[in-house]
Amino acid sequence: MDKRFSYTYTTGTFELWQASMYYAYSSFMGVVNVVFIVSALALIFARWGSASDLFKALMVVMLLLFTVIQPVSIWLRCRASLGGRDQMISLTVSDSGIDVSSDGKSGHITWDGVKGVVKKPTLVIIYSGDGAGYILGNAVLKETKNELYDFVQERIKEDHHARTE
Repeated sequence: MDKRFSYTYTTGTFELWQASMYYAYSSFMGVVNVVFIVSALALIFARWGSASDLFKALMVVMLLLFTVIQPVSIWLRCRASLGGRDQMISLTVSDSGIDVSSDGKSGHITWDGVKGVVKKPTLVIIYSGDGAGYILGNAVLKETKNELYDFVQERIKEDHHARTE
C-alpha cells in the first residue's frame, strides 16, 4: 500500500531562521560560539569591578556578539533570501518520491534526488540538494513527525541500497 504524507503550509523567515540556527550550533561554529559566550561571561564576572568603561563596553559587545548580534544577522539574511515574503508550499511524500507545489510551479523529486533528512526538536528538514530542502515545523507535522522522518529515512536507504547493487 502506498503510504502518503500530505502537508500544505507556509514557510517563512522563522522556519528558515530555526534551521539556520540549528545548523550553526550543531557545527564546529557552534562549539566556537559556546566557548566564546562562556569566555565572555567569565571575563565579565572576573573583571567587571576593575574594568574601565571602554573595557566594560567591549566585554558587553563580546557577549552580545553570539547571543544577539549573530542571531539577528541570521534572521536578516533569512528574510532577505525569502524576499521578505512567506512561501506557500504543498508537499506530498509517498513511495514514489516527493511532489512539491509552490508559487504556481510543481515538480516531482524521486528518492535518488533526496540527499537526506534531519530531525530536530522543532522541525524536520528534507534535503533535496546542497543547502536546498523543505522545512516542516512541528505545527505542520503534528503527530506525524516521527513517522514521516522514519519513512523518508527508510526510502533514502532503500534507494541507496538499490543503486549500489
